[in-house]
Amino acid sequence: MAEFVQDEQPLHPDYPLPDVDDPVMRPFWDGARAGKLMQQRDRETGALHWPPKPLYWKGGGRLEWFEASGMGRIHTWVVAHEPFLPAMRHLLPHVMVVVTLAEGPRIVGHMVRCPPEAMQFEMPVRVVFKRLSDRVTLPVWEPDR
Repeated sequence: MAEFVQDEQPLHPDYPLPDVDDPVMRPFWDGARAGKLMQQRDRETGALHWPPKPLYWKGGGRLEWFEASGMGRIHTWVVAHEPFLPAMRHLLPHVMVVVTLAEGPRIVGHMVRCPPEAMQFEMPVRVVFKRLSDRVTLPVWEPDR
C-alpha cells in the first residue's frame, strides 16, 4: 500500500510544479497521484527507459508503462543549505538524491525522513509520495528500514 507523507507548511505560491499533462510524462504523474511509481519499458527487448520515450518511438506499440517496485539504493546525493528558489526555503537542509531503482534506471528525487548526516552510499530506500496539489504528487524517497 502506498504511503503519503505530509508537509507541515503550505506550498509556496511560487513553487515550481511539473507539467502533469505532458503526453510523454502523463502516465508517470497519473501513477504518482495513485501512489504508484511508474516506469516505461520496451515490450520487445524489456529495456527500461528513463527518462521515458514518446509512445510513437520506433513505430509505436513497443512501449508500455508498468508499476515499479518502488525500491532502490542511493547512488549519490547533495545537500542544499541555500534554497535553489525562494519557494524551496522551507525544505532546508534539502537532500536531493539519485536513486538506482531495483529495476535498473536511476531517478532523481528528494529524500525525506532522513537527516543529511545519516545519508550513505548504497543506502536502501523506498518510495513514498508527497501531495503538492490536487493534481501533483511527487515520488520522494525515505530509508528502507
